[in-house]
Amino acid sequence: MQIVLLCGGLGTRIREIDKFNPKGMIDINNKPFFDYLLKSLKPHNFSNLHFCFGYKSEIYLSHLKENYAHLNYTYSLENENELLGTGGAIKNCIDLLDQNFIIQYGDTILKLNYEKFFKLHLQNNKLMTMSILNSSKSEEAPNLYCFEKSEGEITCVYNKKNPHKYANFIDYGALVFNKQTFQMINRRIFDLSDLQEEFTLKNKSNFYIVDNKYIEIGTPSSLEKAKLELDDF
Repeated sequence: MQIVLLCGGLGTRIREIDKFNPKGMIDINNKPFFDYLLKSLKPHNFSNLHFCFGYKSEIYLSHLKENYAHLNYTYSLENENELLGTGGAIKNCIDLLDQNFIIQYGDTILKLNYEKFFKLHLQNNKLMTMSILNSSKSEEAPNLYCFEKSEGEITCVYNKKNPHKYANFIDYGALVFNKQTFQMINRRIFDLSDLQEEFTLKNKSNFYIVDNKYIEIGTPSSLEKAKLELDDF
């Protein structure tokens, strides 16, 4: 089970907090968020971590070299002046990825049973598996409309920019893909949200419901909440 962490974004919404470090390396309670993220993954039986770096990648790489020499990881780099988007970042490193892999954003800590989530993907013949959370458990605006397709089975339609008026779930932040999906895409720059929208519309996605809230640092307000939630982590 390989986990791919997207750590290449510019973090423009919280640049006012720290103008020097990339988002994942912002200090929270005297250590970078990146350390909390790796600690959250440690209990899970992953075979390898792959980091997609872009903006200020040298800071991440220096930290890994100094503190995580024991960690089984690989990494890929983007030109920070020409970022490829979240989907393009995956295509950029496709030769380093397993046949099936989990993708997670590097500014989020998820309370997820990764093994069960990954197993669901392998057992169901779909192009993608999405983790989802009921919008009643999040302060974010919902971007998925989910309904029961048959007893015990749900289906969802995802739209990031223009969600369904009855949207009732959010994208929890972890996805599973087969690498062939990206090998068939000719575009160099694109976002994962493009695939999420397409695959949910075409019934090519599994959905894994999560009950636990997540921790993220995408905005100044969520960063302040993370400081409290990670105080004893």
